[in-house]
Amino acid sequence: MTRKTVVILVDDKKRDLPGCALIAHHLENSFHFRCELQPLEAWRSCLAAFKPDYLLFNHLTASHLAHFSNRLKEMGVLVGVLPNEGLNYDQETLEFNAGRYHAYAHIDQFFCWNESHKDALKNNMNINPDDIHIVGVPRFDFYFEPWKQLFGKHDVVLPAENRPRILVCTNFCFAKYKDLPRSIADRLFSPWKDRVASLHNYWELIEVNARCQDSIFPFLNAILDGTEYFLDLKPHPREDRVPYKMWYEGLSPKDKARVSLLFTEIIYEVMPHCDLEISCESCTTALEAWIVGKPTIQLVFEKYPAFFMEEAARCNRLCDSPAELPGLLKDALRNPEQDDLKEHRRRHLEKWCASPAGASSWKVAQIIAGALERQGKPKWDLTMQDRRRAVKLKAKNFLGLTYGSNPWKLLRSLISHIEDEYLESKFIRPGDAKIWKEKLLRVDPANK
Repeated sequence: MTRKTVVILVDDKKRDLPGCALIAHHLENSFHFRCELQPLEAWRSCLAAFKPDYLLFNHLTASHLAHFSNRLKEMGVLVGVLPNEGLNYDQETLEFNAGRYHAYAHIDQFFCWNESHKDALKNNMNINPDDIHIVGVPRFDFYFEPWKQLFGKHDVVLPAENRPRILVCTNFCFAKYKDLPRSIADRLFSPWKDRVASLHNYWELIEVNARCQDSIFPFLNAILDGTEYFLDLKPHPREDRVPYKMWYEGLSPKDKARVSLLFTEIIYEVMPHCDLEISCESCTTALEAWIVGKPTIQLVFEKYPAFFMEEAARCNRLCDSPAELPGLLKDALRNPEQDDLKEHRRRHLEKWCASPAGASSWKVAQIIAGALERQGKPKWDLTMQDRRRAVKLKAKNFLGLTYGSNPWKLLRSLISHIEDEYLESKFIRPGDAKIWKEKLLRVDPANK
């Protein structure tokens, strides 16, 4: 009997691939379905390439994807949505992500992080409430057994001294657009600028984000000048690395010995091994620090509405002055429990992340499996264009390339030994998915 196929579309290989791979792991090994992890940009090509019974998107808030979902409905292919970012503190952002402008999309199952998103979906989308499932955050499962076994040690090479490690997570993804052609930002923000008030003046948002990025360096210097701690600096994967490299190159050899730039590591590799986490205004890394019981400090810059959320700020120790940071660090390390913030954090995680406990990916897999058991056989109506796209996808998969890659550009980068946009791409390659599948299989199932 032919196994049913689930295609999971992966947006970002660092942020999203681990959680998607864990869902695929459950579907393949507990429910015996076939799973394909494919880049989001290959959304159309997957149709003829794999003939999926179920297609899991990260959103359907774009007109081309919303229309495509209705074509899938006509063929009998089940459509699921699992957001890769589900913290919608702002009401207009929540309404947009709940389909306010794309209510015609067809969704068989929607997997929410929280009750607020579910309520907004019930108001905006024509979805049976029983098909809207609150599952929490699948990628947070890696902070719990057995999956945290994958990150048992910190691989950054630093002297083995008994000094605290301070993890600084930056989140200035929009800053780089300040120095790029304005047309690039225009394209980036076009889906939201007329629909989400906080993004109307997106150029102001970019300029604020760039100023905030400039402001981070005095805080970093304060850690080095005012303490003897180790500093692990982890920029967001989508940030421009150049400003951080330039800052690092300007340090003295003594200070460089205490600093590690974490450009390639994923958050699960470093969060459990720090002694304190510093986030930049509102960032999900702070929530991850609470989950693993790390003290946090939140740096405050301009309190711009798109970047500073009061509800999240109430759960962190705040700092708006580099001069104050060393003292706050020492106090937090002396009192790492931060007892006055514990209840705020518990309630926040309960409200916005369904109280993470390590079972979110299992819930998603279980719900998908139940839907597939009830599903009939899809009726394929494929065009020649569908088949041409499938040939392209299978060829790129066979060659181990990302779907949108240029093989000549890859060859040039490998020959010249320089960083290349291809190598830094957020899109997954077949090898990336294979690595994660093999990692998950090595985890001892007896510890589940």
